[in-house]
Amino acid sequence: MRAAPIEATERPVASAAGQPLPILRVNAPSILAKLPGQGQADQAARVLAHDEEVRHLYMTAVTSRVCAVDWTTAGRIVSQPASYGHRADFLATRFAREALNPRGSGARWCSSVMLRELSPMIGRSPL
Repeated sequence: MRAAPIEATERPVASAAGQPLPILRVNAPSILAKLPGQGQADQAARVLAHDEEVRHLYMTAVTSRVCAVDWTTAGRIVSQPASYGHRADFLATRFAREALNPRGSGARWCSSVMLRELSPMIGRSPL
């Protein structure tokens, strides 16, 4: 019995246009971000800074995990942080803790971005 051609085994991971699915593009910097070394951290940060779709998905995943909210809510927090000004202190506390996590430079990067976005609202909401 012959093995399936490589192209056939790759089809499930590519979109109809032949481009990698967004989830695969997110996984690459996620893996890099967990490796030790500044070089990998820089590569992950570069992808997050320059690829809007990957950045949104990655930040949504980090926000969902760090803030213990569902995916839809996390996406809204990422897209419209000012709409969550009434929860800014709570969110900032969670992101600040994650910004110090040594195990994932991508999550630190995302948390730092969210802290920057929330900073005008910090101190104006109840914990």
